Amino acid sequence: MQISKSLPKPQNWQDFETLCKKLWGEIWDCPEIKKNGRQGQAQNGVDVCGIPKGETAYFGIQCKGKDEYTNKNFTTKEIDREIEKAKDFKPKLKKLYFATTADKDSKIEEYIREINLENIKEGGFEIHLYCWGDIVELIFENRNTYNYYVNSFNFKDNYDAELTFFNDTNILELSPKFRKDTVIKISKISNQYNPRNNALDLLGPSFGSSRKEKINASLCRLQFKLVNTGKKDITNFKIILDFEGEVLDIVEDNKRFSFKNIISASDIKIEKEKKQVEIISSKKILVGDDIYISDDFFIRTLTDDHSIKINWKLLSSNFKAEGVLFLVITPQIINAELKSETDYTHEIGKIIEKPIEDYWD
Repeated sequence: MQISKSLPKPQNWQDFETLCKKLWGEIWDCPEIKKNGRQGQAQNGVDVCGIPKGETAYFGIQCKGKDEYTNKNFTTKEIDREIEKAKDFKPKLKKLYFATTADKDSKIEEYIREINLENIKEGGFEIHLYCWGDIVELIFENRNTYNYYVNSFNFKDNYDAELTFFNDTNILELSPKFRKDTVIKISKISNQYNPRNNALDLLGPSFGSSRKEKINASLCRLQFKLVNTGKKDITNFKIILDFEGEVLDIVEDNKRFSFKNIISASDIKIEKEKKQVEIISSKKILVGDDIYISDDFFIRTLTDDHSIKINWKLLSSNFKAEGVLFLVITPQIINAELKSETDYTHEIGKIIEKPIEDYWD
């Protein structure tokens, strides 16, 4: 797939100029970015300008609608002419970007590289070129512009998807349980010897009863729902989740004894050190309006109130998307008072506060 053909070009040069303003405003983190002057006024080679975050000088953009608008190619003479105009822009530019709907041309790109170095050597501004294929890549990398472009220029994107938690929300509230024991020492109570009871004790406490599987209620269960909200099929897709926050561990199950991996293969791949989970679906095609539910997995969190940010990316053979989900963690601390017998008189009444531990149901 050629990504330069994955989004339609704007219908006219005015729409293209608006798109450039929106896109570089997001890239530069510059809400003050603006169009330079109005139609018919001298613009000194600059259609859009702004000061990127962290910079102290203006960057300019010269928007060139080509092919569909003018039926002309981008030429070196046109580049030279616009550069000379931009030298008169006040205040002095630090960088000049040529943004064009023209397709990529290796000769023009080579010319831009050469004239860029020449202009820098002479103490001038940097010069860069972004053809339509380059611009589409930037649109996909900047989600606000992507959504703006899809919604504003009256075409339905062929590819689109929505990732949420299993309950269709972007924010999931969880309350893992933890136990906090307080141990009180008491005098040891002597029991009369009972041969029958002792004989039964040798068989163990589980004699005559079925084994009960324990569940770790301190681990937070996560499961995700992917919906194809576009028109075209999404093929060979995977989801990458990056956890930003205090995630202490990531595991595939919350059972003391688990045969999950033996019974069936999981679609979950865990990178604990990176705090990353990769979900690779065995379902190779997701048609329009189709739903994919991931396998579940579990994370270990702190024992106090906090939130966790999940940055997600969807990658496929023909489409990519990204977004953010949030976890709100409100732990429950289960306090228990336990008694422990002692043979020592000086220990009677002693109180021991044990550290917070996992809670097993």
